Amino acid sequence: MLERVKQTIEKHQLLSGGEKVTVAVSGGPDSIALLHALTSLSTTYRLDLSAVHVNHQLRGEESDADAEYVQTCCQDWKIPCHVVSMDVKAMHSEDKGNLQALARTLRYQAFHRVASQFGANHLALAHHADDQVETVLMRLIRGTGPSGLAGIPICREWKGLRLIRPLWEIWRTEVEDYCKMQGLTPRQDRSNRDRRYTRNRIRLDLIPQLKAYNPRVQHRLFQLSQIVQDEEHFWMKMVEKELEATLIHRNEREMVLDVSSLLKRDIALQRRMIKLILNYLVCDEDHEEITLNSVERILNLATQADPSAQVPLFGGYRAEREYWKLRIVKLSDTMESTENTHCAPVILPIPGNVSFPVGWIRVWVDDRMSLDPADHRAVFDCDRLDLPLVARSRKPGERITPLGLGGSKKVKDVLIDAKIPRRLRAGIPLVLSGEQVIWIPGVCRSDIAGVTDQTRRFLYLEWKWDKEMQERGRVTGEPSPKNT
Repeated sequence: MLERVKQTIEKHQLLSGGEKVTVAVSGGPDSIALLHALTSLSTTYRLDLSAVHVNHQLRGEESDADAEYVQTCCQDWKIPCHVVSMDVKAMHSEDKGNLQALARTLRYQAFHRVASQFGANHLALAHHADDQVETVLMRLIRGTGPSGLAGIPICREWKGLRLIRPLWEIWRTEVEDYCKMQGLTPRQDRSNRDRRYTRNRIRLDLIPQLKAYNPRVQHRLFQLSQIVQDEEHFWMKMVEKELEATLIHRNEREMVLDVSSLLKRDIALQRRMIKLILNYLVCDEDHEEITLNSVERILNLATQADPSAQVPLFGGYRAEREYWKLRIVKLSDTMESTENTHCAPVILPIPGNVSFPVGWIRVWVDDRMSLDPADHRAVFDCDRLDLPLVARSRKPGERITPLGLGGSKKVKDVLIDAKIPRRLRAGIPLVLSGEQVIWIPGVCRSDIAGVTDQTRRFLYLEWKWDKEMQERGRVTGEPSPKNT
């Protein structure tokens, strides 16, 4: 097995020599075999090895015994080791999500943190060929597209680390034989035989049944994953190029697409583009695989008639249709707090600046027409206004008399016509003179107190979208200053 691990490392260029590698070690046969194998090869590849073990405290004394065993192995093999303990059950009671998914997320966060402390540039994981087959079958059962059949990648970049899987082409029986040959006594996790978990049922029940049809079904499925991975590497370049031509905005938390540009592509390319976006967004958390259902829900959102709708996704992600834009975003507490937030009534100081959930208003008076009106700026005859001006959220049925319209119109309809996303409408304040709406910032001014030849004092109202709104690619403007 050791020679085959070396062949895998060289064939897939997992290591070139001289790397600092942190090994994730649970104490089970797979990770102990990996740690032992890399220790044996450390001189060959000039490796600076370290280890990380996460004690989830899910199995009481057994979990503690696992941690002690890993520490003992590392001491015997002279490998620095860091054990991270966390009460996953307590965290789960607050999170209310899937226990295994939460444990996995916390585990990977700990891996990254410890690897960084050791100064490692590689994180070695003990996934092997059986894990690959089980993953492919699980994705088929849950629903997946062609790229999902690629299974677990043998290596990839993740948060500044390179994840490598040196046992990727090794089978579980080979790992067990290696442990026996080397006199290793790894720990056994009883939860690996708990049929409440889908992966366990696939391993214990489904695969044995499939072997009745083809004794080498595991090898065939593993071969399929290899072929798909090779093809995915080829198609990735084309998909990335098409995605760049469709993107309006991107950052680590969200991506915004032009809907019309997306829908011009072939449906097969659309699916790959959406899948790639989801992979980009969730890869930093090493989230479980994206299902075909998630991709289809997003595409349905892009093609439906409703120009302002949204669908929840996994893990706190959400897809939003905002007229001609399609946005996929990881929600944050800040974003949640600003969405649909109403503006309490506030008097606008003259001069002064006042911030609101999605932007800010600047107010000043000049004795001459110093600036022309614009989409984000309105100018009024100050002496014809009922001061002080007040800004607040709109009320149901409220109306405005837009300049040049010759009649009134519901504020809601004005916002819809201006294609303001539904979730932002409550955060945009209306400016009132007395009981009359004179301005919807950045959208529309009324015909009240218009400037004439008789105007002596020009009152300016200027609207700037919040910086985060600008970065999302849906509005224009400048960053807001602090309130004054």
